[in-house]
Amino acid sequence: MKKTRKLVLISLIISAISIGIVIYFTSSKGILDKLRRIDPFFLSLAILAHVGQWVFWGLRVEIFARASELDLGLRKSLEIVLSSTFAACITPSYAGGEPIRIYLLGKEEDSSAGLASAIVFGERALDIVFLIIFGSFSMFALRSVVSSTAGLNLGFLFASFLLALAAVLLLIGLFRPSFIKWFMSLVEGPIEKVRPGVMKRIYKEIDSFNQSLWIFIKEGKIYLLVGFICTILLWGLEFSVPYLLITGLGGEIDFITAWSAYALILVLVMVPATPGGSGIAEVGASVIYPSIGQIVALPAFVIIWRFITYYLNIGVGGFVSAKVLKDLSRIEEEI
Repeated sequence: MKKTRKLVLISLIISAISIGIVIYFTSSKGILDKLRRIDPFFLSLAILAHVGQWVFWGLRVEIFARASELDLGLRKSLEIVLSSTFAACITPSYAGGEPIRIYLLGKEEDSSAGLASAIVFGERALDIVFLIIFGSFSMFALRSVVSSTAGLNLGFLFASFLLALAAVLLLIGLFRPSFIKWFMSLVEGPIEKVRPGVMKRIYKEIDSFNQSLWIFIKEGKIYLLVGFICTILLWGLEFSVPYLLITGLGGEIDFITAWSAYALILVLVMVPATPGGSGIAEVGASVIYPSIGQIVALPAFVIIWRFITYYLNIGVGGFVSAKVLKDLSRIEEEI
């Protein structure tokens, strides 16, 4: 429990400091007036878009559960999603979400750890495929902006590298998982000294990832298709939030360009540097969005955007986690 509180506190402090830096270097006056300036209609749409992402994510979990002959229901699926979202927001690279989903799915009646892993890894594979496809499109859409903005070049190149790496690892994980295990064995000694037993878990998850992908590819094509449609919708809604907020604050930005920028930020926050990408997201948004659109109130935009997409996840996710897990110390065991 203490570790969970500490991670939440660290995440919020880093985020608050980052927002403070954005306010200091952009505009330190009239923040409250700028926050009040947002059109309530667009603010409501942005919140609904984020909540809609939760719903479609829950539907995707339910679809994969049905493919595995596991009866969850949308309500239970949403509880699992929100609980995992909370854990993701307080761990680097959002890495804590998957173990919580596997744990909650695995303790359902007629379920097992292997079945839960198959569902979660199937989900993650769809996310990777979508982000590779849309991330590549984003790189193309933002190429002219990046080329004329020196500060974005490094981030652009790094994001491109991560996308290429994700594509390569996905293919290797699908066709040659033994190669990944061989590569990991080269650093097994140092890792085992720091975290004894962790390599055994990593090898097991590599096998689970490969097996779950082939199960859905061979036996659940229709579920895979419907799941991918849910993936497009859930990320489409989430990518729409910045556009809605910028428009609601009186700014101007192209819809597709705003989508593309969010994809770039999402790739950057996957770097395992801070819990939930705190700091990276705020600074990244404050640099990228003014470069591609007319942002009238940048600090207000960053504050509201992070409130909807991050603080709301911690608040609602934490509440649901406490209800579902009873004891939040369980999160510490899984992450």
